[in-house]
Amino acid sequence: MAQKMIYFSFMFGVWLVYVGSMLPIFLLFMSLGQSLLVAMIVASVLTFLFIIVQRTFRGLHLINQIQKNI
Repeated sequence: MAQKMIYFSFMFGVWLVYVGSMLPIFLLFMSLGQSLLVAMIVASVLTFLFIIVQRTFRGLHLINQIQKNI
């Protein structure tokens, strides 16, 4: 249970970094409300992609370990 909380807090931190890095860029082109909304949406998509890639490579690593043991 503690590992899941650490993982979720790390993912939330990644999401906050994405929002914080994209918000000033979007503020150049849009108002505060629009840029915050777009930054949150883009950060959510990037975080989900990060999770998918992370789980894919973890699965590939496990497959490689199993093949080495055979």
